[in-house]
Amino acid sequence: MASLNSKTVVCVICLEKPKYRCPLCRVPYCSVTCFQKHKEQCNPEVRPVENRRTVAPVNTEPEDNKGESATLRSLLLNPHLRQLMVNLDQGDDKAQLMKACMQEPLFVEFADCCLGIVEPSHNRDS
Repeated sequence: MASLNSKTVVCVICLEKPKYRCPLCRVPYCSVTCFQKHKEQCNPEVRPVENRRTVAPVNTEPEDNKGESATLRSLLLNPHLRQLMVNLDQGDDKAQLMKACMQEPLFVEFADCCLGIVEPSHNRDS
């Protein structure tokens, strides 16, 4: 995972600059309050994707979405991604939160996977 000094790493609860990492799942958080909220849903068996620089290619065959669905299910098991989506859903400034989320390679991978499932013809053309 990127260092806590990276500009793209944000607290999994409030999306502020983190100072710490969860000792169990290693997601970033910024305060005791945020850690307590995170701890309620922490799953130490599912660790965030470490230092992913590229987005995995999505299957380009529109008839076979099974692989994409398995990839999507796998991504949704990630507690960091789940927390990003909860924060986005519950946040007041959706545009700002979405901008922050799109700086996270894991969120971009999730978005690309979803698009590959709902718009398979788009993948065929590219």
